[in-house]
Order: sequence, then C-alpha cells, then structure tokens
Amino acid sequence: MRYLIILFLFLSFSSFAQKGYKPVSDLTELSKLLNENASKTNTIKSDFVQVKHMAFLQDSIVTNGKFWFKKENTLRWEYTNPFNYIIVINNGKFIIKDDSKKSEFDIKSNKAFQEVNKMIVSSVRGTLMEENLFNISAFKSLSSYLVRLSPKDKNMKSVIQEMDLYFNLKDYTIYKLVMRENEEDYTVISFKNRKINEPIPANTFILK
Repeated sequence: MRYLIILFLFLSFSSFAQKGYKPVSDLTELSKLLNENASKTNTIKSDFVQVKHMAFLQDSIVTNGKFWFKKENTLRWEYTNPFNYIIVINNGKFIIKDDSKKSEFDIKSNKAFQEVNKMIVSSVRGTLMEENLFNISAFKSLSSYLVRLSPKDKNMKSVIQEMDLYFNLKDYTIYKLVMRENEEDYTVISFKNRKINEPIPANTFILK
C-alpha cells in the first residue's frame, strides 16, 4: 500500500556523535516545547523530495511533490514527479487518486486507517511524542532536534522498525522525516520551501 510511504536512514548512536548530536534527558520538556509550537501552527505548505532505498534495487527511487496541511487534521500529499499520486485526508475521509483512478475510505470504519491517519497528522503537527505508540529517544545538535520513534505494537513494527523526525531549532517544525522499514530498506523525506500559517484555499483538499 503506497500511502504508507508517507508515514516514515537508519543512524547509529556513533553517527549522532559525529554529527554533533547529544542525548536529550528531559523528554517531557521537549514534548511540551514541540506541542506548544504545533498549537501555533495552523497551516503548512511545502515542497518535498523523497528518496527511497530498497536493497534489491541498484539505484534509489527519487520522487518529488507538494504538501499542504491545515489544522486540525486536513492534509494533501501530492507526488508530481515521476508519477502523479495524491493522498488527501479531509472530513473523516481518506482519499487516494492514482492518475485518473480515485478511491475513498471512511477513516472511522477501518482501524488501520485510523492508525494511519493518527500517525500522519501527528507526524506533521509534531505531536507524535504524545501518542502512546512508541518508545522514544531524542537528541539535540546546534541546529536541530532529532526524535527517534520505535513502535511498540508488533504489527506496526513489522512495517516500520524506526522513524526519525528532525525539527529545526529556529521554528521547531519538521524539515526531514526518515523511516527505516527493515534492516536494508529506508526512506528519507526532506521538506523544502516551507511556508507556515499562510492561507490555503479549501478546494485544495477536494479531489474530483
């Protein structure tokens, strides 16, 4: 299921040290800081680049697209190159458009979609530390926080082994999301040209 791509580089502890990261001891204070910033974030617009490495492929798969988020839990994730693929969460619906084919699901009718919705929205808002779904560790460098999440649920862990969220110290918004799917496969999503609290037309989240 391709939509799971957006939820989630495995980095060892020694690599944190090389990059200047140090452990954060007070996770409660960090969670409070990120949550306070999330409460002030009403909209996000951003370009993104996704690099997916799979062990059986010689070259990584690079895709580009655009992303919109509107508080509380409305978002649009659109891949524009090299393929067209759109994911929208709006008004309790999970909508996928693959070229001309559109599929729509009621989030409340399916537990899997509820969990996907929660993880996507919490990732974007920076409030995943509040969800009791992960074992959490955090690190800090001169320019960013790195929050590492390891799923507690066995079913979730079979899909996602670890997820790293990078927060810019200037505005505490996510600028990179890294997912380790297994021992050899990982996905890196970098957000570019981020714009915070700019108006977003309502029809952005409507697919026809």
